[in-house]
Amino acid sequence: MNRILGWDLLRGLSALAVVFYHLTTWLDIGYFYSFGSYGVYLFFVLSGASLMYTYGGKIEDRIFDLKKFLLLRYFRLAPLYVFLMLLVLPWKIIRDGATLELLKKFFLNAIFIFGFFDPADSSMLVGGWSLGIEAVYYLIFPALAFFALRLRLGVALFFILIILQVGWLTRTVALPGGYEGNIAVLHQPQAFVAYFFGGCLIGYMRWKEIGPLLSSRTIVASVVCGFFAIATINPADAGGELLGVRGAVGFCVCFFLVWIIGGLRLGNGFAKIAGFMGDVTYGLYLIHPIIFFGMAWVVIPRMGSDPLSWSAGSRWGLIFLVMVLSAGLAFLSERFFEKPIRNKAKAFLGS
Repeated sequence: MNRILGWDLLRGLSALAVVFYHLTTWLDIGYFYSFGSYGVYLFFVLSGASLMYTYGGKIEDRIFDLKKFLLLRYFRLAPLYVFLMLLVLPWKIIRDGATLELLKKFFLNAIFIFGFFDPADSSMLVGGWSLGIEAVYYLIFPALAFFALRLRLGVALFFILIILQVGWLTRTVALPGGYEGNIAVLHQPQAFVAYFFGGCLIGYMRWKEIGPLLSSRTIVASVVCGFFAIATINPADAGGELLGVRGAVGFCVCFFLVWIIGGLRLGNGFAKIAGFMGDVTYGLYLIHPIIFFGMAWVVIPRMGSDPLSWSAGSRWGLIFLVMVLSAGLAFLSERFFEKPIRNKAKAFLGS
C-alpha cells in the first residue's frame, strides 16, 4: 500500500501546532488552545484513516491477524516512549520518591494499557495521555473496521459516536470547574472515539478512491484555510474551543483537512519534505517537553537566568531553538533507533 504523503505532511503540521501551543503557553507568550486541542484530535483522525487504509483489505479478506497487528503497533509506539520514560524516571523519583504508585504508573505505561486508567493522570510523559487512548482504539479497531467496511452502518455508528462524544464533553468541560477542573475526567477514550472512527471512514473511502482528486493548488489553499479556521476559534479560556459553534467548526475542520489532503500529489522535493515531517512527528511530539524543561529548569537556571524574565524576542528564539533541537533528535531517533526496531519486529513476525 502506497504511503499517503499528504497525511504525513498533515501529521507534521499537527505536531508543530501542538508544540507551538505548549511552548507559547509555558513561556507565557500566548494561549493558543485551539491549536493544542485540534492538533491532537487530528492525530486521532489520521490514525484511524491510516490504519483503515492499510489494513482494510486484510480485514475485508479475513486475513487480518490481530495479535500481529497489536505487536506491530506496540513496537511503533513503545521504543521511544519507554526510552524517554527511563530518561525522566530519576527526576520523578527525586521529586515524588520511589513509590509503588510510581512503579505501577511506569508498568502501565510500558505495556500501553494506561489508557484504561485515567490516562491524563497516569501518563508518564507530557502528551502521553493521547497515546494511551490510541492504544485503546487499537484494541477495538477490528470492530470499528467491520462497520467502516459497511459504509451505511459506518455512517450510522459515526453519528452515534458523535452523540456519545458531545455528551461526554457536556458532562465535563461544560460543568462547573470547566476544562481545568475536569481534565482527568475529560481525557478518556469515549471523548475522542468519533474522531478515530471518522478517520476510519475516510481511510476506507481513500482506499476505495471514492471522490475526485482536486488540484494541488486547491488542496493547499484549502488546508491553509482549515488551519486559519482553527486559529479563529481560539477562545479566551481553555476548553471553549470544544463547545458550541467553536466545537462544531473544529470538529468538522479536522475531517475536512484529513479528507482533502489525502488526495495531495507531491513532486519529489516536496515529497521528501512531507516524508521527513511524517517521520519526525512522533518524536517531535514526545521529545519537545523534555528538551524545553531540561533547558528551562536545569540549563538556564544554572546560568543565573529565568526564561520567563526574558524579552519576547528572546523567548521566541528559545521556542525556535527547542523546535529545531526536538526535530533533529526526532529524526535521529526515527532513523537509527525506532525504525530499526520496527524492521526487526516486522521480520520476526513475518510482516
